[in-house]
Parts: sequence; C-alpha cells; structure tokens
Amino acid sequence: MNMTIDSASDALHASLQLTAALYRSPGAELRDDLASGQVARLSDAVAAALNLPAPTLTASDWPTVETSFVALFVTNQHGIIPPYAGYALDNELLGPSFEALTAFYQRHGFTLDGAFNDLPDHLSAVAEAALLLLEAEQVEGALLLTRQFLQPWFGRYADRVMSADGSGLYGPLTHFLKLAFARFTEVQDEVTA
Repeated sequence: MNMTIDSASDALHASLQLTAALYRSPGAELRDDLASGQVARLSDAVAAALNLPAPTLTASDWPTVETSFVALFVTNQHGIIPPYAGYALDNELLGPSFEALTAFYQRHGFTLDGAFNDLPDHLSAVAEAALLLLEAEQVEGALLLTRQFLQPWFGRYADRVMSADGSGLYGPLTHFLKLAFARFTEVQDEVTA
C-alpha cells in the first residue's frame, strides 16, 4: 500500500486500496498490513488528506479479524451484511445494478480472474476495477464506480457493520470509508485535476 497522499486523487487511490483489501476474504497480505501498522498509517493519511477524523482501530488479534469477517459478511445472526454493491442498490442479487456494472466492466474490457470466487459486484472487485481505471488515468470511470456502486453500499451498511463488528477493524474502517467516499463527491474537481 502506498503511503504518500499528496492529492485527492491519491486519497481516492488509497481508499480504494483499503476497500479492496478489507472486504475480500482475509488473507496473509491483510494480516501483514495490520501487523505492520500499514492499514492504520494509510487510513490516517487519507483522513489528513480529506480533512476527516481518522478511524480508531482496535483490532486485537488475527483470529478475531477472521471470525468477524465471517460473522459480518457470511453468517451474521442478525442478517448477513451482503458485501455486494448491487444488493445495496436493488435489494437483490443479480438485479439491474449488477447488470449495469457487468456492462460497465465489458465496455472497459474487464474480465474476472478465474481464481476469483465471488460475484463481480463484490466490494473488493468493484474497488479493484476502480483502481485499474485510476492506474490507466481513467479517473472519471473510477469516480463513476465509486459514486454509483461503492458509496451507496457504505451509505446503507456502514452503521450495521459498526454495530455488529467484534474486531475493532471492520466497523471503524467501514464508517471511515463511508465518510471518505462521500467526500469524493464533494471534491470531484480536485480528483480529476
């Protein structure tokens, strides 16, 4: 993860990196980034760049992070919090928003890696697609994915994640990313500059 946050565009890139890392099934890379303090440093840098309060991360241990991920996004006793952008918009899997996102991917030449075992509107996939667009200097496309697909998910589910999180990681970062993605709508001109 990159630490230099000099502009709104860098902050968008870093926010998308956090989203891609946080919402995929937790693995060694996330564990290492948490243990080294990289996730906290990156979120603090985004907070400073966007003039937002930095999240307070209190993740205690790796098994708790893994268990919390499953409890939040796979088998939540209070109802699963689906990590799918289309579901946040349509209240169903494979609905109109899923179709619109799939069409967007096709127009931009994206295909899913065969090792990816989830739907293409999974938060991590949407964030990774936006990152690819940013790296190809297609900022408008990255902002479109952020505004139309990521921001609505965070707006709908951030409070639920915050109240159900047992790790001290997913709740604070989800709330923080909700604020960050909302801010990108306000600073769009700075992102595209």
